[in-house]
Amino acid sequence: MKKEKPTGILTMPVSSIEFDKTYRVRQKRLEMGYTARELSFLLGYHPLYVRNVEDPTSTKKYNAAETNYLRQIFECPLSDLMPGKIEEPFFHIQVEHDLNPESNNKSYTISFLKEGGKEHFLTFEEEPANFELPLKSAATQEEVQQFVNALFANNYFDKPRTRLEVFKLCQEKFGAPLRPAFVADALGFYTGKRKAPRLVKGKNESSRDVFVKE
Repeated sequence: MKKEKPTGILTMPVSSIEFDKTYRVRQKRLEMGYTARELSFLLGYHPLYVRNVEDPTSTKKYNAAETNYLRQIFECPLSDLMPGKIEEPFFHIQVEHDLNPESNNKSYTISFLKEGGKEHFLTFEEEPANFELPLKSAATQEEVQQFVNALFANNYFDKPRTRLEVFKLCQEKFGAPLRPAFVADALGFYTGKRKAPRLVKGKNESSRDVFVKE
């Protein structure tokens, strides 16, 4: 990530395809009712991963493997996340960034720089750690915990399981929509234990978090 001041204005060229994909994914997760942390959870990465990709001052982006994984998460065609073709190989953008003194979160205003002037694209603020989007979950936290408890007791975790695998199984049980944070908390109940029986967290060949019974 580029080092930046708390407030300022940056202008830069960005890959039009990668830029478009980043904010299509952002719009998709908002439509699904997933916070940036929840999408990071489903991807199997650090809680701030998606926040950092969506930061327009960052060089992070979703690679091809992650794009395919996002299709699995959203259960959507590739065309929902990437257009067939963009005529311009690069967009020239301006990013105004600031710090909200009340929330202490960064805010961004992204504009396209064109021959005729500046065209506003998006204004947003980073989501705080406790942020929730409106989502009428098909199951409660308690119901999800009870189901994960049953999976744990019935040896489901004898082999490593990704977060998405557990989430999809919970969706099969309860239906959609389902709040990913409920699954994260249910797994956290077992990873947070100091003694067995518990789950230990490791990494698979794609560097995604996996969980297996100790």
